[in-house]
Amino acid sequence: MASTVGLGTVNFPKLLRHLGHRTNQVRDLVFARDPIYRKSTKATGATEDTKGTGTALAGPAVNFGYEQASFETQSESGDDAYHINTPELVLPGLNAVQTPIVSRSGRLERTGHRISGACKFYLPSLDYIRALDNFSETTQFDEIETYDKLLDMERIIQKPSDVSSSGQQTIDLSPGSTYPAGYEIDRIQFKIKTDTSSGGDLVYFKLVGVDTTEKHVTWTATDTFSPTDWVTVDLPVRDVTTSDTKEVYINGTPKTFTATSTLDLERLQGGASSSYLSSLIIDISGSATVELKDIYLYKSAEWRVEEIKDFRDEYMEIGAVRVRGERTSRRRAYG
Repeated sequence: MASTVGLGTVNFPKLLRHLGHRTNQVRDLVFARDPIYRKSTKATGATEDTKGTGTALAGPAVNFGYEQASFETQSESGDDAYHINTPELVLPGLNAVQTPIVSRSGRLERTGHRISGACKFYLPSLDYIRALDNFSETTQFDEIETYDKLLDMERIIQKPSDVSSSGQQTIDLSPGSTYPAGYEIDRIQFKIKTDTSSGGDLVYFKLVGVDTTEKHVTWTATDTFSPTDWVTVDLPVRDVTTSDTKEVYINGTPKTFTATSTLDLERLQGGASSSYLSSLIIDISGSATVELKDIYLYKSAEWRVEEIKDFRDEYMEIGAVRVRGERTSRRRAYG
């Protein structure tokens, strides 16, 4: 007898919404992909032998197997291989079910103590992901690939209150002289929207700490950054050096932020007026109204995609691994 049982379908986005009200296994992830740098190639001779200096080599250019320092666009000419601008891709707003939510295993090795983990992420279908804000608007994203990164908030260290005001905003992270620590913090994330009728561009934001003297990590918008609708900013504040650059996407367009850093967060042990996390300053041009919400200073978990199972129109199963690096107690001890 022929089977009359229908297999049905899974409305995975709806499942995520319902499950998100009942469990923390639904995670709000940041998708990240490393920049793709230019290849180092050689298409002309470099000796005075049969193929002399500047003479075109027979056949295709020789790829030396390592990359140059730039990821910007380059035309094919001479020793230069074709390359299109491919900066780091960082796109917040990707929801997934994670199981198990935290996985850790420790092993003593000759080089020290290694902590690693593994988990599964269940995501909506690729078609759904490609329709999300920024994912749909940037030509740099086509699909999730192995070795891509999924950044998760392993632990929220501070969550200041939402803000609705005008002009520059200073958020006190040490109310009542509580002297909070900062050594666990890896990244900052917040959502911002401004009224651009009287300025309204995000100029910079600055994380201030006291390490004997007042120091800071500042990200300055190199490009004009006008968040007329809600935009999520997610940038690192640990291991940042002056002149580092990162991209924040608005409607699929990357906007460059440049760092100025005098603060080492790992030195902020807390509990004393000489070593604590002080404030967050967000500067807006003009006297425009600014709204800030979902402000998180958090310890991040970096998951690398190792395996992808695509169930076509239903959902995707992602196998991911991580290496945690040093333990948090070591951060505090060694600074």
